[in-house]
Amino acid sequence: MNYYEILYVVNPNHGKDKISEIIGEVSSHIESKKHAVVDHNFWEKKQLAYPVNKQKYGNYVLLNAEFKNSDFVNDFKMFLNLHAEVLKYMIIKLDGKPIAPAEDAPSEVEDKKEKES
Repeated sequence: MNYYEILYVVNPNHGKDKISEIIGEVSSHIESKKHAVVDHNFWEKKQLAYPVNKQKYGNYVLLNAEFKNSDFVNDFKMFLNLHAEVLKYMIIKLDGKPIAPAEDAPSEVEDKKEKES
């Protein structure tokens, strides 16, 4: 199994409903090709380092996926290139299975603050 971390930037002019729809389209494309989505998170709208398609901001989405074969990476790149709402993307191959973050677990910084009090 091959694990990948994909960070893609979506058009900043969309609300959370449209972004959820785009995330669903990307997930369904991966699952329709018999691969798996490990974790799919919307980060937030952030300023880009340089303008992309005349946009100064972008909505960042992080995807951790499991592809059964590495040939699908090129197909997935083609899908992202053809998707009108995706401005940029970056795909990184991981050495091991990514761990989904626990949202309810307190962070280390919060633990240290509680111990000091």
